[in-house]
Amino acid sequence: MSSSRKLKMMRRRELPFELVVEILARVPVKDLIRFRCVCKTWRSLFQDERFYRQHMTHAPTRIVSFRLSDILLGRFSCDNSGNKAEMILQANNILNARGERLVIDASLLGHCHGLFCFCFDNRIFGVWNPSLRVLREIRKPDVREWSEMGFGYDPSSQDYKIVLLLKKQGIHSEALVFSLKSGASRMIEFRDIGMLHSRVPGTLVGENIYWHVYDAKVKVTDKFLGFDLVSETFKFYPGPSNCGKGFPEVIAGGLRGGGLCTVGVDALSGGLIVWSAQHDDKIGGGIKSWSKICILSPGILEISTSCRIDRIFVVSAITYAGLLLVLVNIDGKESMKRESKLLAYNLEEKSLTNVDTSLSLYSCGRLLTYVETLVPIPGRLNL
Repeated sequence: MSSSRKLKMMRRRELPFELVVEILARVPVKDLIRFRCVCKTWRSLFQDERFYRQHMTHAPTRIVSFRLSDILLGRFSCDNSGNKAEMILQANNILNARGERLVIDASLLGHCHGLFCFCFDNRIFGVWNPSLRVLREIRKPDVREWSEMGFGYDPSSQDYKIVLLLKKQGIHSEALVFSLKSGASRMIEFRDIGMLHSRVPGTLVGENIYWHVYDAKVKVTDKFLGFDLVSETFKFYPGPSNCGKGFPEVIAGGLRGGGLCTVGVDALSGGLIVWSAQHDDKIGGGIKSWSKICILSPGILEISTSCRIDRIFVVSAITYAGLLLVLVNIDGKESMKRESKLLAYNLEEKSLTNVDTSLSLYSCGRLLTYVETLVPIPGRLNL
């Protein structure tokens, strides 16, 4: 067989490039990192923004929890019957070239597209991609003190932004918006309503970052402060009429088509109460209304946790594979020892399941979800 004929046959066997891209978009990140050495075409493809955006739509969702001494990375599984749920957690230390621990005792500003933004010792800002195991320093915004904070992506300018709310000045407050793309920052003034300012990360839903508003007596109100990353404007939105006492968890949920969710302890029943927001694209994805998802009574919680409950505290909440996962601390009626439980609520079946875990939940911090991504980190150097 002639060489030209062999070449023609080989070309016939080659898959169309569009099909190759579809296949690679479903390959785990750790394998794509190795595949960069296959050829220049693939290496260039993996650096293309259209590809890693496509890859994110197929990427698996992971769970992360930041503790004082290490980081927990995990995954969740549930059988078809929904009777057995399990979360596997593994402790990880993220080290730099000098063997020093990173992402420890750091303030989390927010996360987006599988990237986590931190501040270390109020001096250094950094962005971490847990899938690529890369932590990179970014130029520090010109500010020393701030309260609420957030991190998100502006699709109109293809830019990641840091938002820091500064100290209140009379009836007005200021915020600093820092662009990771240009390294520039600008101050934005907005009218305050007497909210209590504290250093808490916002919740990103689409192109908006939200913070729950507390009053001067540290009591939760029925208002949310929202920041539009595209227009760079602030606006106050109505919240649920009764989102629970104490400090309800605010999460990006997607329950029943909603984006923002709150999970708290109902002041009347002592059980868990869950709300979901409906967003209006006509107002830039802002909050339009709220609907009550469910109230889980103490009796239902006692059956699921096998504990006689005196008081319950919400530690963290996330949505995962259509389930609402809630990490709670429980004070029992017959025991002086506080217990931690992870509960999975199935919205469709309206069933509650206790989740088995591989590590003690008592030492867990706030649980977060992220997608494994190839998104490059904007910045200048590795920490």
